Amino acid sequence: MFKKTCAYIFVFILTLFNILGSTANDDIKLIKPEEAVKKAFAESKAEILETNINSHITLKNELITIDNGKKICKDISERLNMTEVSIKEDANENFLQITLRGLIAEGVHGTLIVQSSRFGDFKESNIVLDIISTNGEYDLGKICDKIREVLSIYGKAKLNITLTGYYDKYVDNKNLEKKIKSMMKSVEAKEIERAKTDDFISITGYTPSIKEYINVVGKKANINIAGTYNEYAGRTEILIGTPLIVLEY
Repeated sequence: MFKKTCAYIFVFILTLFNILGSTANDDIKLIKPEEAVKKAFAESKAEILETNINSHITLKNELITIDNGKKICKDISERLNMTEVSIKEDANENFLQITLRGLIAEGVHGTLIVQSSRFGDFKESNIVLDIISTNGEYDLGKICDKIREVLSIYGKAKLNITLTGYYDKYVDNKNLEKKIKSMMKSVEAKEIERAKTDDFISITGYTPSIKEYINVVGKKANINIAGTYNEYAGRTEILIGTPLIVLEY
């Protein structure tokens, strides 16, 4: 059963994107990552359950003061028209973290984290924006463009996008694999790695249609699709993420 990550795991996310690259094939028609996952998800014929967009900016050799951190949180939350805002601070001599939570729209929740650390000569700050939508009608392309626009003031944001869907029945691994392969084919992705058990399957692939990619086992990767039966909910869940699914299961 898939569960949302309770903590925002900076080391994993930042390591993920620090090795981010780009394709160089001019003959391939490029599409935005959000367009690719939407297209592949549509191929699955699953019902949408949830959308997760995790974006971040790393500011190397920079420290953010608590006052500036608050200003950043205020600026971003206002630009996203957040309501019902709550804020929490955690700071000491070498570490600062400000966490802001709010509502962006009906069924769309945002968590903003401004973090700054110093260890000897090492200095680094991060701005992380995590948006979770249970509103199936919410425009994925629109919110991704808005995130890029809002965060562009502070740097170039890297986005990790995951769509979670479901089939209101049991789907065995054999048929799940067929669905995943069909989804991969819809965005011209080729499999590079897989993990499989009796009740779970995950396939990682690469499509030149998406400019960004990461390195997985020495190969380019930018799409990840997984499925399993959620016995508690009585449904089969399927996830698609780019470049990877950043959720616990």
